[in-house]
Amino acid sequence: MRTLRLILGDQLSQSISSLRDCDKANDVVMMCEVMKEASYVKHHKKKLVYIFSAMRHFALQLHKLGYKVCYTKLDDPKNTGSFYSEIQRVVEKLCIQKLIVTEPGEYRVLKDIQSWQKDFSIDVEIRIDDRFLATIGEFTNWAKGYKQLRMEYFYRYMRIKHDILLDNDGNPEGGQWNYDSQNRKTPSSDIKIPDSYKSVADDITKRVIELVEQTFVDNFGDIKPFNYAVTREQALEALDLFINERLSSFGDYQDAMLEG
Repeated sequence: MRTLRLILGDQLSQSISSLRDCDKANDVVMMCEVMKEASYVKHHKKKLVYIFSAMRHFALQLHKLGYKVCYTKLDDPKNTGSFYSEIQRVVEKLCIQKLIVTEPGEYRVLKDIQSWQKDFSIDVEIRIDDRFLATIGEFTNWAKGYKQLRMEYFYRYMRIKHDILLDNDGNPEGGQWNYDSQNRKTPSSDIKIPDSYKSVADDITKRVIELVEQTFVDNFGDIKPFNYAVTREQALEALDLFINERLSSFGDYQDAMLEG
């Protein structure tokens, strides 16, 4: 049975559930940039560059690791413009019998995916996204007990479940569940802020910048400067820099904005 494994733009992880038990010799990993997702609202140009560049870098990484990757760029002449039509095209072209995908973060996309098994006459397996501490099902069950949904209560529930910052009696360390009142300090006029992480755009990112500038002329925002991490290696560098140089003061000023 030949299986298609769909990776969405916010699922760029080698440990994503849809890639587990992947048969590199037969299965095909599919990724696609589609206009329907890029334009259902007017996204900031930076966001589009960030997503497309990260997707292309991840696809290249998978290819180097021996995966069979089917990648459709936004400006590919064969691009049909939506997940639905791209899946249909690839299923027919490659004689796919089964599709595996990790549940998407948007109900809009999930609803679309749930129709594919019937529409394409293939087996569709939607796997739980276990990158998070709670599943959608767990949150749904928790929410049934509340007339009003407040993040504070779910936050406490998760702290208790995972034993995070609790004392031996199960109470919050320090005696309080949160310290929001201490996170709203006003920065002084002479505060020194460490430099943020800045990546250097490679050829992949440069091509994406050009694509977005030409395709999304009416979208808001400026692309440059574009300094975001678009690979796992860059993201880890950015994380290390933040922990070493910014984390110690982050709590005090987390609600302040001094840099655009």
